[in-house]
Order: sequence, then C-alpha cells, then structure tokens
Amino acid sequence: MLLAIAAPAQSLFATPDWVTVGLVLSIVGSFFLANAILFRHPRSLVREHFGAYDGRLRSIREYIFHRVQIHLGFLFLLSGFGLQLYGRLRPAPVDPDAGFPVAWVGAILILAVGLELLGWWLSHRLFRGYVREYFIEHPVDFDQDIKLAREIGALFGIESSGEDTVQSYVARLCRDVGLPRHGRPETRSSSGTVQVVEEELA
Repeated sequence: MLLAIAAPAQSLFATPDWVTVGLVLSIVGSFFLANAILFRHPRSLVREHFGAYDGRLRSIREYIFHRVQIHLGFLFLLSGFGLQLYGRLRPAPVDPDAGFPVAWVGAILILAVGLELLGWWLSHRLFRGYVREYFIEHPVDFDQDIKLAREIGALFGIESSGEDTVQSYVARLCRDVGLPRHGRPETRSSSGTVQVVEEELA
C-alpha cells in the first residue's frame, strides 16, 4: 500500500527540467519585487520620496513588510537564476514523455504563499518589538496624547471599553504592553488634597 502511494509521488517529483523550475522561481521573485516596489499606491510613493510622514504607525508596519517582500523577491530571483545555470551545466536526461513540471510549480507556489504569510507575521512581530523598545527608551505621556495611545493599543490588540477613562485605558495599555507610565495628570482640590483627573475616553 505504501509503495503504491510512494510511486505516484516519486513520479510527480521526478528530476525536472531545472531551467524551467528556475524560470518559475524567477517569475515568483519578480512578483515579490514588483509587489513591494511597483504595486504601491502612488500617494505613498510621493510621501516617501519627499520624506513626509502621515502620522500613522500602520504605514511603518507596511514599510517593514515591503522590505521583507524585497528580501523574499531577491531570494527567489537568485535561486531561480542559480537553478537555470545548474540546468544548463547539468541538464537532466531527456525524457520524451516528460511534461511541464506541474508538481514542482505547485510546490513553489505553496512555498511562496507560505513565505508571504510568514513575512507578514514576522514584520508585525518585529514592528511591535521595535515600537515597544522605542517607547521604553523614550517614555511618552500617553495621558496627553490619547490618539497615539489608541494607535499603540490597536497595534497590540488592546481595546477600550465603554467604562474606560483616559487614565484607566493608558494604565492598562502600559501594563499589558510593558511600557513605563510617564505621568498622570493631577490637580489639587480646595482642601489641598492631590487628586487624579479622570477624563472620559472619547
């Protein structure tokens, strides 16, 4: 039974025409490069060219993902060129019944999709780590910049509830992300007692 299953699998992945496989790898690599460089919105390209920052953390995460795609593109492209050279130097035995290496192409496409998803996950993890590291080294008073606090909360999946005030949300954000609490806005009552100003989270 096992031999019967292994035989078709071996025939599917028999020694292919390495030039063809290399060409497919080069096409996939070119797609990664084009997706990272050419298929971006012209508005973001103009902003990047003139050094403008749109104020959104998500744009930085997309930039990191584009860099990951560039690395993947060059990896596939160079691997494809290498296999084409190998196929020219060490050509496979001529088999008149050999057709297009569909199994190899399918495996390459599955690998490309898997690496694309892994690259998106990795860029997200790296970005979160870089953001955490930056705000640990450069503490910010999130009580005074709730917009930034919301962006970081969205990045780390920290949602605000209807009962949250600015202070309670910022406290939970700093605790869950592991950031230092820069400060809390305070005021003095008529009796001289220091009280924390509780602002509603808009």
